[in-house]
Amino acid sequence: MIRKACLWAAGCALGVASPAQAACIDAPTASAARLHEFETMMMAVSLRCNRIGVDIRDDYDHLLTKYRTHFEGAAVKLKTFFAAVDGKRAGAGYDRYSTLLANKYGAGNTSLDNCRLFDGVTEEIVKAADGGKVLLAVAQAMIARSALEAATCPAVASAKP
Repeated sequence: MIRKACLWAAGCALGVASPAQAACIDAPTASAARLHEFETMMMAVSLRCNRIGVDIRDDYDHLLTKYRTHFEGAAVKLKTFFAAVDGKRAGAGYDRYSTLLANKYGAGNTSLDNCRLFDGVTEEIVKAADGGKVLLAVAQAMIARSALEAATCPAVASAKP
């Protein structure tokens, strides 16, 4: 039920009225959406963990600093996507989508074990000296299908193997 509500909200944020009107996003936009969603998830996790006494903000800040160009590139790609979808309201579409993600991950479950797990993942990504390959692989693994993909390509979301 919650998943359907999130998909509906994402569709509204994108202005997608029905599956017949939707078009799947291209691979670079899908990759940017996963990376942006991963960044948003990590921000929310960092804040939630801090609230229960596990401060992972230093590692999260290092992640943002080290991979700033990756995260900024994803944001630019998504803003370009929303400009094509929303025209003059492109900034509003991107903001609505980002808010939808923040609300989704801000409401997640938090535990000491999960905070330690996320901190460890963040540390490993930051340690990698591979130009962002580990970052992108982790984002792909943790966000296999972004909310943007689900909203713009519902036929794939409902397909069963």
